[in-house]
Amino acid sequence: MKYYHLFSAPLDSCPLFRDDKDRKFFLNRIVIYLSGKNIMVYAYCLMDNHIHFLMSGEEQEIKDLFSDMKREYGKWLKKTDSVISVNLEDFSVSLRVIKGADDFKTVVAYILRNPMVAGMGSPISYMWNSSFLYFNPMIDLLRDYSLKEYGILKFRQEIARREQIPMDYRILDGIYNPRYWCQYKKVEQIFGRSVDYFKLLGKWGVENEEEAKMQQIERNAYSDSQILTKVNEYCTLIGVDKVEELSAIDIKMLVRTLQERWGASKKQIKRIIGSSVPFIE
Repeated sequence: MKYYHLFSAPLDSCPLFRDDKDRKFFLNRIVIYLSGKNIMVYAYCLMDNHIHFLMSGEEQEIKDLFSDMKREYGKWLKKTDSVISVNLEDFSVSLRVIKGADDFKTVVAYILRNPMVAGMGSPISYMWNSSFLYFNPMIDLLRDYSLKEYGILKFRQEIARREQIPMDYRILDGIYNPRYWCQYKKVEQIFGRSVDYFKLLGKWGVENEEEAKMQQIERNAYSDSQILTKVNEYCTLIGVDKVEELSAIDIKMLVRTLQERWGASKKQIKRIIGSSVPFIE
């Protein structure tokens, strides 16, 4: 199982979320999309113009989930009146593979520190991230409600969904309580001690390394057509007309170049040059 830091580039021309109703819709619908899928969430943060999630699962399934979410969120924006316009044309997500426990910890801290870096208060005081879950001895005292207590019809109206919704989660401040669907116990397990968690959460400069990695991923986010162009250029350089004419050594070198230099995923390479290709890890 692989862990991923999923993030979107900040929208420059408009907000992603106009108000808390938008944030509630977005977060609740993601929980609904997670139902029945082998995808887990470990940390998240919804900022005004971008998002961060730490997740595990199949890369394509995660991408598909957010593609569906973008479509549904677009429908929600059209249904709700607001003087603030939102353009989702530039809203897309990128995934960075988490490599090891230290990387996992750093990404948790990076995600939760977003509000503080933006001057919006401490991570724990910010409602739209998961920081309140970890090493919180008071978590059992939070007052939440069953869907029946909250009002099933009311909740369906808030998330604009008539179809089936998860009934076993409880509602906290208008959202599915994250303690039931965010794997915070796993985060606590990886940190081990609360002192290590809070120490990293308050560490200066956590952003630098992670932002450099995120920028590298964004630079390497090429479409299938762009990767295909690189494949054709490589074939021309070797002196063949198509991939099938490449030797085994040339194929290995091509795959290595596509993965390391152009950031192509395994599935993307398989789509373009075939299923039986050697991959580097």
